[in-house]
Amino acid sequence: MKLSLQQKFIIIAFLSVLALTAVIGVLAAVKTRSALLAATEKQGLMLARTVSALIINELIYEKLGLIEEGGLIDNYVRELYQRRELDLRYVAVLDNSLHVISHSDFGEFGKQYGNPFIEEARRSEVIRIRKTAVAPGSSHDLEFAAPLSIEGKHWGVLLFSLSLEDVEEEIRSIIMQIVTLSLLALVFLSVLIYFLSRRFIKPVIDLAQAMGEVEVEMREKTIPVAGSDELSRLVQSYNDMVRRIRSANEEMKLAHEKLLQSEKLATLGVLASSIAHRINNPLGGLFNCVRLLQRQGDDAGFRRNYLEMVLEGLESIEKTVSQLLWTAGRREGEEKRSEVTAVLSRVLKYLDYRMKKQEIAYRQEADVSLVVSVAPHDLEEMFLNTMLNAIQAMENGGSLLVSAVRESNHVRIRIEDSGTGIPRDGLENVFDLFYSTKKAGEGTGLGLWMTYELVRKYQGQIFLESQEGVGTVVTFIIPEAV
Repeated sequence: MKLSLQQKFIIIAFLSVLALTAVIGVLAAVKTRSALLAATEKQGLMLARTVSALIINELIYEKLGLIEEGGLIDNYVRELYQRRELDLRYVAVLDNSLHVISHSDFGEFGKQYGNPFIEEARRSEVIRIRKTAVAPGSSHDLEFAAPLSIEGKHWGVLLFSLSLEDVEEEIRSIIMQIVTLSLLALVFLSVLIYFLSRRFIKPVIDLAQAMGEVEVEMREKTIPVAGSDELSRLVQSYNDMVRRIRSANEEMKLAHEKLLQSEKLATLGVLASSIAHRINNPLGGLFNCVRLLQRQGDDAGFRRNYLEMVLEGLESIEKTVSQLLWTAGRREGEEKRSEVTAVLSRVLKYLDYRMKKQEIAYRQEADVSLVVSVAPHDLEEMFLNTMLNAIQAMENGGSLLVSAVRESNHVRIRIEDSGTGIPRDGLENVFDLFYSTKKAGEGTGLGLWMTYELVRKYQGQIFLESQEGVGTVVTFIIPEAV
């Protein structure tokens, strides 16, 4: 069957319009879908970065003991989950062992999450994203896993899921609009082509004019495309989101500046308290020596002995002042060897008066040959802090036993008292900075913390056992000097 020119024109034009309409419709649908998903993903990334930074700040504050553990993080999770502009399935904060420490669903608290997606996020420094299906054939979610890490220190993972139900519904709506408009355009253009084909034999000018009219009609039909309206709303939504994020970044910057200032003040306070504590211990011994000299200073031998103790105490204070950088390990020139019994003898001179006054029986079981890899001044500080705590716990008298034995290439030192002991609920905090079970004005909470830091500095270990009403045992395991 031979087709007429008009038929050929109609078929070719119809197929061309059909192909063009299909291509334009598919491209519009793909681009719109990509833009909406990209915007949702970008929104989730911005949210993950902002919230993870806030949570890291709170974890640092908790580590420093400046705020109550978990309180602010729970508030962040609850407020984030309740924000109406975010269609969140859930929000969770996991610790470094992937246990839930905060969740929008309280029933999930304490559970351990474990899957390759979360494990990878915990070890990573970048935010992980994956697309998941709520159920077969249902809508999808975008799941974000943001590592809570700073300078290589990992705290855990922020986990939340953005529902794509509204986004997918909007995509389906836009696709239906594109299909509808494409079909209408196809029908309209088919009719137009038919009528134009009837005039195809007219002069070329008429044809050119008709084609011009077709071009104008097509331009008029493509200008008010629904996609433009949606993109305009999308741009407006993005601009609003940028403004919110900019505001959040400014707030985060101010919070960061406040944190830096707080850290500086905290460091200054710790340094001042630490120095005062280290000077105060030998100073107490000096006062005891002076009191004894006032009472029994007529004896020349007694006076000479206690004047030597006063001199040792003053030298200890001088050494403390000259070694303010003890935490950084910058004690140059001081030998890292100490005879255990010799250091104990010096410490006992400071504490002898107080033990006699409180009727404390002292007993020592230590081999004179034991030598540890610790600077004498630091070992003296460790003994002084621990034994002074023991004496303060025995106001009505008691017994104090110090023993030291060699174990392999270490020395185990035990300081055991029969004092009041420490409550069970306070045992896990005894080595924390500024933690004290003493009455107000009797303790700074620095002694055991400083002792703990000194033991760690020399790659040693410290353990504390206590029973309220029975007494306390502090055990040091320190490398033996070669």
